[in-house]
Amino acid sequence: MTPFRNPVISTALGCLVGGVIASPSLAAPVLMAQQPDCNKAQTQSAMNICAGLSYEEADRALNRAYQALVPKLSATRRQKLTDAQLRWIKFRDAECDFYGSEAEGGSMQPMLVSGCKDQITQRRTADLNTYLTGKSPIGGSNYQSADRRLNQFYQQLLQRLEPDRKQKLETAELAWIAFRDATCSFESSGGGNAARNQCLTRLTNQRNQQLQGYLAIDR
Repeated sequence: MTPFRNPVISTALGCLVGGVIASPSLAAPVLMAQQPDCNKAQTQSAMNICAGLSYEEADRALNRAYQALVPKLSATRRQKLTDAQLRWIKFRDAECDFYGSEAEGGSMQPMLVSGCKDQITQRRTADLNTYLTGKSPIGGSNYQSADRRLNQFYQQLLQRLEPDRKQKLETAELAWIAFRDATCSFESSGGGNAARNQCLTRLTNQRNQQLQGYLAIDR
């Protein structure tokens, strides 16, 4: 995956109602302003609004997939999915905080953050939709190799960042590890050790692609 395109849910455990993890809406502040034609957005303000709207659409799709999946799971697997989803939220927010910090305090930052959340949310929705079919997303088999590459890319990127962005990346990486482990615990609960290994390899390869994209930006 290349760096996030420029064009879920942020909650506490107490917000779990009826098996759904609800999202705070970005639509309210967006809709207060006159909506631009997102096919012709040219000003930064318009692009920021359109990026927010695109993320809102992705977030709604994720919640529909999550809501459809939960009733199909046993109580044990439902709890594992909830744990993975809450850890995904923390990863999404930390990752997009890091990505948006490339334009810290600038007019582009809202667009970068929304674009990041949009892409991460679409990927998560794709995984949830695969779970709905009774399967796990296709993964790889050489986790050790993928993990070695991950550590190489991560250390290379850390060396190129200023201290404030380095801290944000470290926070995002720890959140990603927690999300990865919780997700693979969920997938292994339906497919055993083979599913766990494929999950670990798949998610690590995805992370490698993202870190490589960051390395291409931060030359």
